[in-house]
Amino acid sequence: MPSAVRREGTGAGSLEPERLGVGPRAPYVRPGPSANSKMDQRKAEDLVRRLAAALRGTELYSPTHPLVQHGIDALSNDALEALQTAPSIVIGFVGDEVVVDGGRLPRGSVALVSFARNLRAREIEKVTLTRGLTREDIRGFVAVLGDRESRIGIADRLTMGSVRHIQVGKIVVEDVTDDQVGITAARRVYETAVETAETLWQAAKAGDQPDPDAARKIIDGLARLVTQDRTSLMALTTIKKYDNYTFTHMVNVSSLAMAQVRALNVDGTLLREFGFAALMHDIGKVNTPLEILNKPDRLTTEEFEIMKRHVVDGAHILRRTPEMPALAPIVAFEHHLKQDLSGYPENIGSRKLNLCTMIVSIADVFDALRSNRPYRQALATARIRAILGEQENPAFNQVLLKRFVNLMGLFPVGSLVRLSTDELAVVSAEHPTDPFRPQVKIIVDAAGQTLEEPLLANTWDRDSRGEHPRAVVEAVDPESVGIDPLKYM
Repeated sequence: MPSAVRREGTGAGSLEPERLGVGPRAPYVRPGPSANSKMDQRKAEDLVRRLAAALRGTELYSPTHPLVQHGIDALSNDALEALQTAPSIVIGFVGDEVVVDGGRLPRGSVALVSFARNLRAREIEKVTLTRGLTREDIRGFVAVLGDRESRIGIADRLTMGSVRHIQVGKIVVEDVTDDQVGITAARRVYETAVETAETLWQAAKAGDQPDPDAARKIIDGLARLVTQDRTSLMALTTIKKYDNYTFTHMVNVSSLAMAQVRALNVDGTLLREFGFAALMHDIGKVNTPLEILNKPDRLTTEEFEIMKRHVVDGAHILRRTPEMPALAPIVAFEHHLKQDLSGYPENIGSRKLNLCTMIVSIADVFDALRSNRPYRQALATARIRAILGEQENPAFNQVLLKRFVNLMGLFPVGSLVRLSTDELAVVSAEHPTDPFRPQVKIIVDAAGQTLEEPLLANTWDRDSRGEHPRAVVEAVDPESVGIDPLKYM
């Protein structure tokens, strides 16, 4: 009987809590002319009608019903014909309008208006079809959208169903100008980055090369935030959404790595190259079976051997990709090696780990441990700090680790916390010298009532007796209490 391997060890080489990779689609601003030749309007309208009819069929009939199969066949024929002359087709939903590759379809059709509203209600604002599309992709896509009971995100279900050439997402603003700061502007950059990361991942999973230009757009936006509004960006990385962990993890590791590098007074091209390598560090996991990536139990020895291949696979993918920074395949190859070169890959001879590798390894494990995964809940920041620092043979460079811990603080800005008064609060600022006593915005009182206006409080303040009336007791998972801390930033 195969032995089991722990998912969580105490070193960078043994820790496998990050377990899923990443991937993007090209940033999509508002539907405008695409890089493809614009589709003939009649063919575009026919394609969207076929798509609407196929999805409607799944709501009325079983998946094996002849009408459903006929709808899939008709949609397949139209889509495959269109993709013969264009590498991709983007169908966007703006209000009640449908836009195909930048061209708006006539608004006279009630069916199309209903179709657009139906998808937007399910948080789908665009559907991207890419060359290589098969009938099985369409069958899987239609089946996923027809299942309204699943709690797993649609994008993840498409990936789990091996639907490689259809992606869904939101229409997001591609860029933010230099004079725009604050959590709203930062969120737009962050969400664009996650969208694009998914596209990169899907391209690699389909056997294509990730688009370096799309990755650079992610890095440029994040690098600007790291420099101008690090607090907002770090708050966004605390999001623990389960259904798109693969892609938020890519963006979080890149953001956390660049924050570390910026704190070392590195800027410009080198800052962006570090961020690029961090973004792509786990791309080799596109070749790892989903049943291993998402297994809720311990991995067997054989499964762990398969998991470990992603470092070599990632290096190969990145080395074959034109215009990829030289750091990227190095970090993909090294990021599970400890300081003494234990970890994996094994038997690599003598070498000195790259500085970028050491920085990315810290960010990778930190973000993985604080995220909800199929096999465990997110850990509290204090517990993560203990895990990162408890090495007998240090997994991490101790100077870099200490700097990172000081950078992030015990309760990072944007964290939801419980106070000694039993109030719930969002951390709004850190104390310059005492990580245990941040500034907070109290949003729920001791009786469990939400305050109309958040109450700003410094947990370092003392009362007339010289005592601290409030103290942070623990971090709280926002999803468990239905609160979005970023609303209060």
